[in-house]
Amino acid sequence: MTDTTKPLPVIGSRCWRDLISPESGATVLNLAGDSSDADPMVELAYDEGGSGWWPLSTLVFEQP
Repeated sequence: MTDTTKPLPVIGSRCWRDLISPESGATVLNLAGDSSDADPMVELAYDEGGSGWWPLSTLVFEQP
């Protein structure tokens, strides 16, 4: 599960889909409107094209 004490990513953040695509990343486009979910959904734009929604717990974000 997601550590809910960590802040949600900001739009434009860079991330990778855990164990799916370690060579190509994605950019956060949108966050689910209801942030009270235990595992909020994040909309991503993929480096290889297209977009889709992923649970926050499946994403790995760059360290600032």
